[in-house]
Amino acid sequence: MTRRSWNGPVPCLLRRAGLTAALMLPTVAAFGQDAASAPPATSTAAQAEADSADDQGTQPPPPRRPGDRMKFRWRSAALEYGRKVRIDFRTRLRAETRASDAAIVKDSINDLDIPRKRIGVDGQVMGALAFKVDRELDDTDPWRDVYVDVTKLGEAQLRYGQFKIPFSLDETTGSLDLEFAYRSTTATLLAPSRAKGWMAHGDTFDRAIGYEYGVFDSDGSNAIVRTSVQRTNAGETKAWRITSEPLHGLGGPLADMHFGYARTSSDVPEGESGIKGRTVLGADFYKGDFLVFGRRQRKGYEFRWLPGPASLKAESITLTEERKGESVENTDLSPYQAKGWYVSGSYILTGEKKSIGPNRPNRPLGQGGFGAVEVAVRVEKLTFGSIATGVGSKSPRADILPSVTDHVRAFSANWFPNRWIKVQMSIFKEELSDPSSIEKELRPTPTFWTRVLRIQFSI
Repeated sequence: MTRRSWNGPVPCLLRRAGLTAALMLPTVAAFGQDAASAPPATSTAAQAEADSADDQGTQPPPPRRPGDRMKFRWRSAALEYGRKVRIDFRTRLRAETRASDAAIVKDSINDLDIPRKRIGVDGQVMGALAFKVDRELDDTDPWRDVYVDVTKLGEAQLRYGQFKIPFSLDETTGSLDLEFAYRSTTATLLAPSRAKGWMAHGDTFDRAIGYEYGVFDSDGSNAIVRTSVQRTNAGETKAWRITSEPLHGLGGPLADMHFGYARTSSDVPEGESGIKGRTVLGADFYKGDFLVFGRRQRKGYEFRWLPGPASLKAESITLTEERKGESVENTDLSPYQAKGWYVSGSYILTGEKKSIGPNRPNRPLGQGGFGAVEVAVRVEKLTFGSIATGVGSKSPRADILPSVTDHVRAFSANWFPNRWIKVQMSIFKEELSDPSSIEKELRPTPTFWTRVLRIQFSI
């Protein structure tokens, strides 16, 4: 039987959007009144003072530059002081309905890093320091990105705080730029996501070579599983990523071609692994009820190409965890392994450039157009098991673990009426290689569909 879940209905979103706009209007009006009441730059009194100063042989003080005044730009919700300081105010509200042949697990859905009710500020000071603060309006892990970034030199920048570990193209893509309602399961389950730490980063030769290297106090929020059974997670994690856009400065259709390679390494204390297999909506199909102990490592390859209104993306991630001394004879077992890949493509039917984004439609709704329309498709494969292959056993101390693969096909249609609203319809088809591995809350079938309709408002 199909199960349904309603999360923030559309009318609730529209009421929140209206309330947000109403709260902003007094601020905007106040700034407008200040600007209107300010004296003109060349008043009669100022001209007389200048003439008097010329008669006395002295120079008048230089006029104050308009760029040095504090301004609030309501269209972009930004507060500016010339070119020295800029603060952007952000809010995101989301309404969504989901239906699936499989179970819908609310706790897992809440961990998918898609903003539901989020507020934040970001900005820059003197072109040398950037900052960002994002917070969800709930009590479960509310703080998202909270960091400062020294950006004076493009070749050598330093970030400190809580932010995403530099790994995975899909995981580090902002939620507003996602072509599907949810990130790939490969990135959601195998990439580390956010953690506290520091990172050195930069690029040289007009993005021909980019680098990121950081040290974090944990292996990220994606590996933290909130269940009744305590599962182990890694401690201090080192991560690095090398990227290249070799033709960025040359122009043409190949200018927006991106390549990347990344790795992470950390140590996992003895315990049951927190890296589990889950469906798109968070129902378990591979729990990993066995002990791990030793090194956790990831390696990832990424590719992105944005020719005009189209995009092509591909990514591969392999994660391994050692099982030192976990056999019945206290010898080492074959490492636990999870590996996945995806290939996705999209096309903006209304012609906007993908490098700029469809959220800036050329002809917004009500302004001579219909907005921007985008379609996308994604194919991925995610496999859990051990490096050693063969006939697996469910014993927690078996050398060869049972292998289960989840094949996912995703289709999405996205409509951007204007720069603030995004309407998204995504459909996912999942097929499991071993139906016997399916947990009891799932339907006893290897294939099931999931449908997600979402409306998102953001400024």
